[in-house]
Amino acid sequence: MNRPLNGLFVALLGLTVSALGGTDQATPELKLIVIDQAPPDLKDVTSRLWTVVFSPNGKTLAVTAGWDNPREPGELVLWDVATRQTKLIWRQEAPIRTAAFSGDGKLLAIGDFAGATRLLDPSTGKIILTLPKHAKLVNSVAFTPDDKTLVTSSFDETIKLWNVASGKEQHGFSVPGEGIVKVAISSDSRMLAAVTWPGKAHVWDLTRREELHVLEASQGQPGRPQIAEAVAFAPDGKSLVTGSWDTTLRLWDTASGKLLRDLVGHNAPVQSAAISPDGKTLASGDAEGTVMLFNFATGERLAALKAHTDRCFGLAFSPNGKHLATAAWDRVVKIWDLETREPIATLGREKP
Repeated sequence: MNRPLNGLFVALLGLTVSALGGTDQATPELKLIVIDQAPPDLKDVTSRLWTVVFSPNGKTLAVTAGWDNPREPGELVLWDVATRQTKLIWRQEAPIRTAAFSGDGKLLAIGDFAGATRLLDPSTGKIILTLPKHAKLVNSVAFTPDDKTLVTSSFDETIKLWNVASGKEQHGFSVPGEGIVKVAISSDSRMLAAVTWPGKAHVWDLTRREELHVLEASQGQPGRPQIAEAVAFAPDGKSLVTGSWDTTLRLWDTASGKLLRDLVGHNAPVQSAAISPDGKTLASGDAEGTVMLFNFATGERLAALKAHTDRCFGLAFSPNGKHLATAAWDRVVKIWDLETREPIATLGREKP
């Protein structure tokens, strides 16, 4: 039975949650908030998954979803990590490509295929701020560590820096001819990196608003698509990693732009990368659903996890570094114990 909430219709959606290695003890039910603005014909459509991100305190996991051909609704789903229970579901027509928590956990930014970026209160789903649209889909959002600036990137070949308090654009970077896929910000807020569809990586000095490097994230191999999807800074900001559809995973020196090493192991396009909070482990996901773990200092491959059956775009380490969350186009989220390298939880919407 439907009931209105803040002028929107709220409906409980079918969910399935399985916790591996858990107990049979009952857990207290959380109040589920569902804000459903998706068209009626998409009500029973289950969406493929994109971004996965932990809240700064590690208690909440956020996942985005959706596609445009065939049409799938845009979804933002928040889970309680401890209980594996769903806390909030936000549904809309436009697929939601990306999400990021602010450093204090009070805001959650989402970007969608319609070019819209919104700031939500993750505890209620209430919209705090809607930013002016990009001309094309928003692929990536990231807060600066001080939470004062939100960075958005788009296939419209621009990166924009927004004042979080006012919603006004502060600055922008343009990369003509290059659709921008993913952005990353160094922990000291000094560096901004972005990867693009032509297989490039760009690095800017945010303090001086100056481009420092243009890197070859893709090796330019004949017959391989030159598209870079993954970028992440090491916690100390001294290096960054890029990943490309030609299976290339590369580590770079941030200051000089020098290639430090290629990381070998993927046999499919690299579509995500993340570095653990202690800087010791690099995780990368590919188009076959495989997640690789590397020793970040040496480049040694530690493990190859057959995590999913389809493209793995979502990777996130927990703040304490003990767990890794993965999300993929097989419509499944997994939480992995990094010590045992086994999944301890599987989360997902029921398929219609």
